[in-house]
Amino acid sequence: MDRTGMGLAPVGKGPHQAHLVGLDGRGMSGLAQMLVQRGFVVTGSAPVAGPASEELRRLGVRVHAGHAPRSVPRSARLLVYNPEVPPEHPDRVSAARWGVEQSSSPEVMARLLSRGVGIAAVGGRKAGLAAAMVGWALTHAGLDPTVVLGTPSKQLGGAGRLGLGPHVVVEAGDEPPGADQPGAEIALLHDEADPSGRPETLRRWAEAAPAGGYVLGFADERDALDAPAVSAVEVERFSLAPGHAWWGADVREDRGCYRFRAFHRGRFALEVRLQVPGRRHVLGALAAVAVCGRVDLASRAIKEALEEFGGVSRGFESRGSYRGVTLIDDEASGPLAVAEALAVAREVFGRRRLYAAYRPGRDGDGSWPLPSEFAQADRVLVVDGAGPSGSPMAGALVGALIAAGSVADRAEGLDGAIRELDRHLEPGDVLVTLGAGDVGTIADAFLRRLSSDRHG
Repeated sequence: MDRTGMGLAPVGKGPHQAHLVGLDGRGMSGLAQMLVQRGFVVTGSAPVAGPASEELRRLGVRVHAGHAPRSVPRSARLLVYNPEVPPEHPDRVSAARWGVEQSSSPEVMARLLSRGVGIAAVGGRKAGLAAAMVGWALTHAGLDPTVVLGTPSKQLGGAGRLGLGPHVVVEAGDEPPGADQPGAEIALLHDEADPSGRPETLRRWAEAAPAGGYVLGFADERDALDAPAVSAVEVERFSLAPGHAWWGADVREDRGCYRFRAFHRGRFALEVRLQVPGRRHVLGALAAVAVCGRVDLASRAIKEALEEFGGVSRGFESRGSYRGVTLIDDEASGPLAVAEALAVAREVFGRRRLYAAYRPGRDGDGSWPLPSEFAQADRVLVVDGAGPSGSPMAGALVGALIAAGSVADRAEGLDGAIRELDRHLEPGDVLVTLGAGDVGTIADAFLRRLSSDRHG
């Protein structure tokens, strides 16, 4: 029996109250936004308040930063936690004491997927991009899907969208649902890691899918052409390498944006001209073509939607301009992501001076780029929030950049970065903010100045 309404009972039954722990986890903000639209009273907690927390507060979500005492309201009927949040977390302990039902975010996503035609995207940010494309195509076609993303999309109204149509699109965790949970009718696996584990991942998701389900997995030139066979479930691969079931061919670039032709089992499906820059969008769009075709969306509708797709937040996002400086923001998480973002900037903006402001992740999290990734930037500013002495790894990165011939410096926190940028940015420059945390809010700070100037 679903006591919480998470089976998506009709809107208006309630209001129920939900508390989300670990709002910084991927997909948690989207889930919170969807619950607000559903009519839930939503509260939540996160280790540190960031941009996502501020957006949720604007939606009426009460967000606690850190572990505030009694952050779980006694009236809450459901606590949803990021899988990384342990049972001894104060919020979970309080919920257990008061008899509040607890579910992990993957469990809640599984309930959502079981509502109708469930489409699960797996594999991190690139899978999330494809999910946003699918969600937008279904929305553009008037099918009113429910969508829960890890990264907001302006066209979808944010990271979460409650729809009344039969389709549910979510960014799912890496592991398929357990035996006691329904699998997604369609699973999109977009993981560009070592191909040796891809066949097993495809097989596990296919085995979790219901009869008649569909699993689509990424492949490249290193993958075998055949896909694992699973009884009663169709498994296909998508790739820019020829020979796979879905193939993107004739990929052409024009000032950073791409057009390509999609083929399915050797037959032409459609041609798409994307308006968002970066080759990463080609693979996302190819996956979206395959998934949308699977739910019988017409080729013309798919093409129109993808050609109107405007991207996701922090996905080489244009933030406007400030006194002649073009502002671009990109999350640039994972190996080679910085190099990819700056290469796109060079393709789009030509010989204009590129200034990269990069904020690294935590020391030791494996996400630090090599100096060579910044080769396209004319100047690099490493934004370090570790105080005057700085992070040893941030200092080492600056030293390595200088040794490699780059013009580089370190700034202490966002305020220090803004002061440094004020000294060096000139009209005609392009500022690309990259990396972790709230580095993307540098653009917000500059744009607020423009507003102040207009009203001063």
